[in-house]
Amino acid sequence: MSTVVLKRLLGTIWVLGFLYVFFVWWQSGVSLAETPALLEGLLRRFGLTQAALCYIVIYALRPLVFFPATLLTIASGLLFGPWLGILFTIIGENASANFAFLLARWFGRSWVEKHEPTQIRQWEERLSHNGLLTVLILRLIMLPFDAVNYGCGLTSMRQRDFAVGTFIGIMPALISFVLLGGIGAAGVQNRLLLLLMSVLFLLLGLGIAKWLKKREAYQLS
Repeated sequence: MSTVVLKRLLGTIWVLGFLYVFFVWWQSGVSLAETPALLEGLLRRFGLTQAALCYIVIYALRPLVFFPATLLTIASGLLFGPWLGILFTIIGENASANFAFLLARWFGRSWVEKHEPTQIRQWEERLSHNGLLTVLILRLIMLPFDAVNYGCGLTSMRQRDFAVGTFIGIMPALISFVLLGGIGAAGVQNRLLLLLMSVLFLLLGLGIAKWLKKREAYQLS
């Protein structure tokens, strides 16, 4: 079986699977806003280790159905509390981002490379030399998670630059949203402190992004 045929076959299975999951969700009547609490109830049936593994696997495979990453991040705080939630989300979110990047690269990079215009190709060459900083800024300003994952996978960016930029860049928002979810976790004290820390990390990420963009503009001038 040729690579092209394999891609078409797996792509078709992916689309059909996505449509099936969407149909089941639509029939269930469960809103996206209810999902974190629903996941919390399901995963609490397991022990901590099993629940953590299930959460990480669900997060890693999430790009296949385009489930909002933010909701899973908040659910982590609800389920595991703020501190373990941060640890498990770091693992799951990075696995999710790199999985989506590799999916886009395998399915679409060769097609993009053959059809991209000269101007885009020149921009890509620059991106390949500055990929880490680009991804870092994109993560810090919190552009749509999957759009960045799949979009970067379609470019010539090195996967190492994407992985490192993602690992560092998602930290402020990740910590912020897990702490936000952790406010509702059972037995958590100092909820006001968690809320203040959540806002602080969110503002910190945006501030670092602004500084990096100014620094990059200064170097290019």
